[in-house]
Amino acid sequence: MSKKHTRREYMFVVTVFMMGCLGVTQNISAQSENTGLSISKEFFIVRGGLENCRSRFITGKTGRVAFLGGSITTMPGWRDLTCEMLKKRFPDTKFEFINAGIGGTNSTLGALRFEQDVFGKGRVDLLFLEFAVNDSGNESPDNRSARAMEGIIRHALRLNPAIDILVQYFVDTDKAEEIRKGKMPDVILRHDRVAEHYGIPIINMATEMTRRIDAGEFTWQQFSGDTCHPSPFGHERYAECIGKFLDAAWANPLAQGASPKDHVIPEPLDRLNYEYGRFIDLDQAKVLNGWNRNKQWDTEKKCNYGGAVDVLAAEAPGATLELAFEGTLIGVSEIAGMDAGIMECSVDGKAPVSLDFYDHYCEMFHRPVCRILAEDLAPGKHVATLRMAQDKNLKSQGHAARILKFATNGPLK
Repeated sequence: MSKKHTRREYMFVVTVFMMGCLGVTQNISAQSENTGLSISKEFFIVRGGLENCRSRFITGKTGRVAFLGGSITTMPGWRDLTCEMLKKRFPDTKFEFINAGIGGTNSTLGALRFEQDVFGKGRVDLLFLEFAVNDSGNESPDNRSARAMEGIIRHALRLNPAIDILVQYFVDTDKAEEIRKGKMPDVILRHDRVAEHYGIPIINMATEMTRRIDAGEFTWQQFSGDTCHPSPFGHERYAECIGKFLDAAWANPLAQGASPKDHVIPEPLDRLNYEYGRFIDLDQAKVLNGWNRNKQWDTEKKCNYGGAVDVLAAEAPGATLELAFEGTLIGVSEIAGMDAGIMECSVDGKAPVSLDFYDHYCEMFHRPVCRILAEDLAPGKHVATLRMAQDKNLKSQGHAARILKFATNGPLK
């Protein structure tokens, strides 16, 4: 997310936390100046379709459907309505639905946690994927959205070559402003370049919601109470779009004798995509000094996780550990909060790079974050040395790091 947008979502998350968890229309059909996508009433592209999962649902009588994204995915609303829609369309099918959304997280963490959170219960037949809201803003080490989206798609196809994937682009106020100027938001361009390469269908909610608002069908205030999170009314509008897409994708009867067929996986757009994104267990770290395992760490002020988590924690400058890993990056999934410190990371004895774990969210609560410590490494084995720095953010109350998992992008041997 852009910094501006992140602060707005932050205020919404704070509200949810406190309450629940302690002339424009003329441009709509114009071609955007910087994309092959049209800003038009045709807000979806069927591309390769969803025939494999439909075949599985009808002939196999079972289906596992997963939803991967941020807070708009995990919150009650369009996801629940979509589950009910699928059950009505396939009344004889026994479904299992997986909510793999985590609020405030982007596609980089999505790629790193993908196998654990999406395929943790076995084969997935249909994946709904949305990170256009949380991936907004410039590419950065913690948000390589093109690499991450390609990695998610390739990882899914490797685990189940017959999986069907539907990519969605949700709307926020910044995106609506760009669309009104005849420009497709950059994050949608990045995501759609990947989706097109793999023949993945898309639903561009951003253009459709903007069109309907500007046509006077409803207001932004009816659709959302902040900059991006739909109201119940807004969630219904998203579900309508999904229903229209499914009507088009499944307009023709299923071919007699049809069965799921493996998708052809093309060469990657980026060889450093996160196809092999995965977590490394805390036990793999070699503690040199100052780090302690805490299996029931908790705090009163928290968001986007339930508390009482297993962490490898350091709370003082100089705390050092080593981690041997194999892959092209090293990162951590950790809990950042009011006392977040600065971590120094050295890979293979090279000069350390400092990363400040404190951000504006830390002013209010602890939350899970993903930090990429080093990337673009040569494929193969490496050793990372992690050390808590003497310096700290002026707003931070301490020098803490609480690691949930280490992360890399490399195949298991």
